[in-house]
Amino acid sequence: MQNDALSKTPTDALAELRGEIDRIDLAMHRLLMQRGEIIDRLIEVKRTQCAGPGGGCAFRPDREAQMMRALVERHHGLLPLDAVEGIWRVIVSTFTFVQAPIPSTPTIPAATRRCATARAFISASPCLMSRITARSRSSTP
Repeated sequence: MQNDALSKTPTDALAELRGEIDRIDLAMHRLLMQRGEIIDRLIEVKRTQCAGPGGGCAFRPDREAQMMRALVERHHGLLPLDAVEGIWRVIVSTFTFVQAPIPSTPTIPAATRRCATARAFISASPCLMSRITARSRSSTP
């Protein structure tokens, strides 16, 4: 019996593979939207439980570190780990910001400034930081 992959034309094989990628992309998008719905519910829970000045910090370094360790432990395959880390940090950072956006006024409360500083410091990937540092060195007169 001949292998199905060998019996297909290159055009058919490409179309099938692209269809698989499209299905995965759709599933990832649906999961991101589901994550957003959960974040909406999380915001409501935090709003009722964290009443008071500032309502607490949306950024939890220990939670993010735990998530990143789990990501590293389960990762395998073709996609480099630093790429996966970058994608994950964008997702986490975006949803953290949605939970507690940082105002762009000079009167930012100290707790919010600390959360923003911690978020920026901890979420900066070493790979990204080395690129930023190299770029800033090359652009300085």
